[in-house]
Amino acid sequence: MGLFDILRGERTPPPADLDALFAISTAAPTLTVNLGLRPSGRAGVCFKPVQMAQFDAVLADLDQLLAMDDAEQPITSRRVDDELGFTWLVLSCDDVPALVVATHTVNRTIQDAGFGTQLLCSVFGFQAADGPVLLVYSYKRGRFYPFIPRGERRDSAAELRLQASLEHELPMEPELERWYPVWDAPVLQG
Repeated sequence: MGLFDILRGERTPPPADLDALFAISTAAPTLTVNLGLRPSGRAGVCFKPVQMAQFDAVLADLDQLLAMDDAEQPITSRRVDDELGFTWLVLSCDDVPALVVATHTVNRTIQDAGFGTQLLCSVFGFQAADGPVLLVYSYKRGRFYPFIPRGERRDSAAELRLQASLEHELPMEPELERWYPVWDAPVLQG
């Protein structure tokens, strides 16, 4: 988006760099060894569903693609509709790189089919000694941010510490007001 686009009132954001999702794989050693976080084995892709046959076909293709048997790194998936009208495709796998590849595949398939604007975020679950830790990839911004729910509150101090620890590993969202909470993300449930 250039200056002339802004002057004409065209404020279309650039498409998200989905390849940034692969940074989770390279950050995994820092997360586990240095920060003591265990991967939960779950990730979720959140999107706004569209009532059209073409979008339904994309989801059916994704279901078939994810159902392919991989004996080394089996990936299971399930769809969850939340109370806000979003759909989550929750992926489960014990291997972080395989989980990242599956998450990237889901996102890329939706984007390549022309529905990239429907994508909201991808969420990767981790477990700390005192509870869950989520790393959220925002499509609108193309950056990650931490979300650490503790009961009905979020642990903002821990989120800031995690951001500082990961700023050289992941493209982190610098604007804190864009760190939207993802309460009750289905990656928190087994």
